[in-house]
Amino acid sequence: MSEATRSEPSVGKQLPNKEFAVTDALLNDYFEGLDLERANFDAGDIPVPTMIATDADNYFGESAFSQLRGHLWMRQEWNFHKPMQAGAHYQTKAHIEDIYKKRNRTLVNTAIRMQDSSGDNVLTTNHHQSFLLDEPVDQVEFRDPSKKQGARKFVVPEGIRLKGFEKTITLEMCGQYFHGSKSYHTDKQASLELGFHDVVVGGRMTMAYIGHLLEINYGDRWFTTGKLDVKFTNPCWPNDRLSIQGVSSGPVINDPSREAVFAWIEKEDGTVVLIANASVAVG
Repeated sequence: MSEATRSEPSVGKQLPNKEFAVTDALLNDYFEGLDLERANFDAGDIPVPTMIATDADNYFGESAFSQLRGHLWMRQEWNFHKPMQAGAHYQTKAHIEDIYKKRNRTLVNTAIRMQDSSGDNVLTTNHHQSFLLDEPVDQVEFRDPSKKQGARKFVVPEGIRLKGFEKTITLEMCGQYFHGSKSYHTDKQASLELGFHDVVVGGRMTMAYIGHLLEINYGDRWFTTGKLDVKFTNPCWPNDRLSIQGVSSGPVINDPSREAVFAWIEKEDGTVVLIANASVAVG
């Protein structure tokens, strides 16, 4: 959709229903783009990764403002009810739930529901996309992470450390994950045109690592009862070395039937890319 024909978002706007298929090509780009082992999946040991569903979150063309310079993901909320199946087809329904301000950004909250062929809910998600409407600039400036107000001085909660892992995201991985498409997540020139100094590693990729962390630590409980609230705190650039970590901190406050998890991703220099609060049903 071109900027000339783009309809500006508004609260309550109903977005078109869409189809989503879990194809082998999609799965291949997911595993290779994230440098994750596919052998266990092919052996039938785990269901389709939950974060493969980020490809079904494809309402940007219908929910974005026409002023695109500097736009970024701010937050993602997910609730999982039923594992997806390889080769299956799903339907997504969406609407714009809210538009609000946060600091110098305007955020659009798009609510999406995925259902299977039986009409059962597979998952719901809320995508909070931020835009620089009031001060579009030639180049987006990011504050020093160590000087951000209230920033990145979170205390890791007491509890049991999850089995974490490390990854370095390369430009080649970005291209694979996004199916060879050209955008500010895969191409430097496209990124410069939006005001960034380099390719911005997609939030889909870093969030997928959090999904993988929870899948390998919780298995079926994550696929059928998982809840996830991710907040993106700093951009990730190609060749950043990332550490993906998490802690199980016991029962959720006011809901002892669920186990609380705090997870985060940080770079080698300590810069935190995202933080996440998650939970699963008590086993």
